[in-house]
Amino acid sequence: MSLTSLLLSNNQLSGSIPSSLANLSNLKYLILFNNNLSGHLPENLCHGGRLQIISVSGNQLTGPISRGLRNCPRVIRAIFNHNQFSGDISNSFGVYPILDFLDVSHNNFHGQLSQNWSKCKSLRSLVMANNNIISGRIPLDFGNSTQLQRLDLSSNHLTCEIPKEFENMKNMLNLSLANNQLSGIIPPELGFYESLEVLDLSANRLNGSIPKDIGQWDHIHYLNLSNNKLTEKIPSEIGKLVQLTELDLSHNFLMEEIPSEVQSLQSLQKLDLCHNRLFGSILDAFTSLPRGIAIDLSYNELTGPLPSSANFVNASIQGNPGLCGNVTVVKLCASQSMKKKNNSFHHRLILSTMLPLIGAILLALFMYRLIAYRQQKKKSPRIPLNQEIGAR
Repeated sequence: MSLTSLLLSNNQLSGSIPSSLANLSNLKYLILFNNNLSGHLPENLCHGGRLQIISVSGNQLTGPISRGLRNCPRVIRAIFNHNQFSGDISNSFGVYPILDFLDVSHNNFHGQLSQNWSKCKSLRSLVMANNNIISGRIPLDFGNSTQLQRLDLSSNHLTCEIPKEFENMKNMLNLSLANNQLSGIIPPELGFYESLEVLDLSANRLNGSIPKDIGQWDHIHYLNLSNNKLTEKIPSEIGKLVQLTELDLSHNFLMEEIPSEVQSLQSLQKLDLCHNRLFGSILDAFTSLPRGIAIDLSYNELTGPLPSSANFVNASIQGNPGLCGNVTVVKLCASQSMKKKNNSFHHRLILSTMLPLIGAILLALFMYRLIAYRQQKKKSPRIPLNQEIGAR
């Protein structure tokens, strides 16, 4: 048949995908996303070798990826996410010379990552998040994917270190390795990602310090390193990330003072540094941050008065016994407490002075009215009783 495009997305189609689709040797575009389709993908879907785009996301498809899709030389985009596909991820796919985008996230694949992905020289976006049972280490050959711009391997069981070979992926825009079991340090080589916009390494076992090379991320707007074992201080280079809208370094072992350079983060909407070992005072630099920013500094070892900023009215600051200020979750500062005592004394002094004075004034007014009344009564003429009777 000469059919080249089958576009049936966003309907309520159910049942299995007909195996007869494999007979469409001229098919280039198979778009079936967001339906209720179930069962397996038909074998030999790429029978004619012309398939360029396949999108079956958002269905209830099961089983392994059909063998016919392993040899599909013209495929550009392959989107399988949010299904129930299974099978060994290491041999479910082949080498695709012009593949640009692959998404197999939110499925049930298992096994280890294949080195074949580094042989897909046109691949710019690879998304394998939320499969839970993809395990092992990240292949060192991934570093050869110099054209890669997005890599999402989050929410799996990946182990070992982040390969230093990642430094070769200088076009990276979005890197997410969150919620795995990665260990070792954050490679300083990631500082070469000068176009990086999103980095999420949260919920791993990373240790060591935050590399100073982060200062080269001029375009980053989301940085999440939370729930690791990072130590030492927050580098002052954090102030160079002027495009940041969200910074999360919570649940680590970071120490020393919060750097004053945070005042440069004028695009920030959320700052989370809770559950660390930060100490010292909260600098007045915080007062220059944008109004309405969500701040969480709870459960550290911070001391001293809170800055005079509206951002701290609703900030999370509990768990810092040394903090003080005019908010409910911390104690009053000594100066504020003395001022409150002085105000209370002044109020009592004013009351003790004014009450007798007011009483004296009221008594004087009463006496004046009484005297005036008696004088008026004396001056009023009295009418004899017989005249009063006669007048009646």
